[in-house]
Amino acid sequence: MKRNKFSNRSTRISKSVTTKCIILGHKNVGESDRLVYLYSEELGKIKAYAKGGRKILSKFTGHIETLNIAEVSLYFSPQNIIITEISSNETLLKKAEKLETFQSALKIAEIANALLFEEQKYKNLISLMRKAIMHLMTSKKPHLIYTAFAIKLMDKLGIVPNFKDSTMHISDKYIKFFEFIKTKTFTEIEKIKTTKEEDSYISKYLNKLLDF
Repeated sequence: MKRNKFSNRSTRISKSVTTKCIILGHKNVGESDRLVYLYSEELGKIKAYAKGGRKILSKFTGHIETLNIAEVSLYFSPQNIIITEISSNETLLKKAEKLETFQSALKIAEIANALLFEEQKYKNLISLMRKAIMHLMTSKKPHLIYTAFAIKLMDKLGIVPNFKDSTMHISDKYIKFFEFIKTKTFTEIEKIKTTKEEDSYISKYLNKLLDF
């Protein structure tokens, strides 16, 4: 799914702000810094720099990890957004004991980071992500939970196709499947029984939707 990148830069009243956020991911920058992708209900998706974040004794160590829910203080400089303080409230990956669970959880963060534009807001995204991750921790079908999260997020963002009018040649049973997971709870979705062949088809179809 290819979309043009844009940033809706709003006028900020203050150069500094403290907000609750969830960490969507990060990457190394230079020898000692990290660029952190985070989401705040107030600010939307933000890219912020953790200066010295790669250092072992950094004050950011353990707090800027993917899927941490935290209180973060941000400074808006003319060029960049800088993380000045951050304190984790919850580590959602803490209970991920199985590799498949861990990987599916990271994919939830990845898809949220990929689909959201900078400063784009999606009401209750942190709550939706937390619910999905909590179900992953005990589910025997982690990929199904990831698929449901992806479809729910795409639906709320208005970018999920009308499956009945899709040009991707999808059969009725899969149309019913995708329509079901758009609206049902994760608990209800976990009760769906699928074969390995159906799981493979669903995974390939989802990847086509995401253009991954």
